[in-house]
Amino acid sequence: MSIVHKRSKPMNALVYVFLFIVAAFQLFPLVILFINSMRTDVEIKQMPIGITAHPTLQNYADTWVKGGYAVAFRNSFFVGICVIAIVLLFASLAAYGLSRLDIPGKSFFIGYFMFGMSFPAFLYIVPLYYRFSTIGLVNTHWSLIIIYSTSYLSFSILLVRTFLIGIPRALEEAGKIDGCSELGVLWHITMPLCLPILTTVALIVFVWSWNEFTWANTFISRDSLRTVSTRFYKFASEHSNDVAKTYTAGLISLSPIIVLYLCLQRTFIEGLTQGSLKG
Repeated sequence: MSIVHKRSKPMNALVYVFLFIVAAFQLFPLVILFINSMRTDVEIKQMPIGITAHPTLQNYADTWVKGGYAVAFRNSFFVGICVIAIVLLFASLAAYGLSRLDIPGKSFFIGYFMFGMSFPAFLYIVPLYYRFSTIGLVNTHWSLIIIYSTSYLSFSILLVRTFLIGIPRALEEAGKIDGCSELGVLWHITMPLCLPILTTVALIVFVWSWNEFTWANTFISRDSLRTVSTRFYKFASEHSNDVAKTYTAGLISLSPIIVLYLCLQRTFIEGLTQGSLKG
């Protein structure tokens, strides 16, 4: 026992060193983004990496107004919240059916969802654009909501189902004995227990929706409907000579994701680890 314990100390040190290096590589771009967002364009061009003696927040005010980020944030939040609501509703119902109910062809549906995840979404971008243009969905947020919801649904169903498999059936059977219907068991017993995985799915779906660019750039061309990702691309193209404001626009675009991860990281990790272990 003592030999194993002595050997584990150097190994633990190596693990911590490795994790520190990985964390440094991950955080370095964000730190540079934050520092340069408070420097002037002249300072950045003279020294791309450095700390300014006179930090300024003027870049944030100018970028927010010139980039139209108030409208872009509103659009992205609207799309993201709608997608989260749709995905959580259908994913929870489908996952409950696949993990709890005796459905004919259950294995087929599980394989179908896994098979659907293997197809790149860009294979049907042209036919979808043609179809959506004929029914008037191009240049509407509903085109993105429909595409995002269907694209993320298969993954969400399988992830929630994996979590549900680990929940003891005795809890649900006790609810049925007390007179709960199948829907009552789902709503009052199963869903509260699934809060960690539902939070994880919501966060993943929101991040995907917030960062997605190709579909948003293809189906949305009006400035008043642009999401944050396409707005950043347009702003960076128009202000390519102003490096400071480009850094600031990038940090503004990432700020909601950073805040969400910082606030929900414990629940996010709990949902992922419990889901993977229970699978």
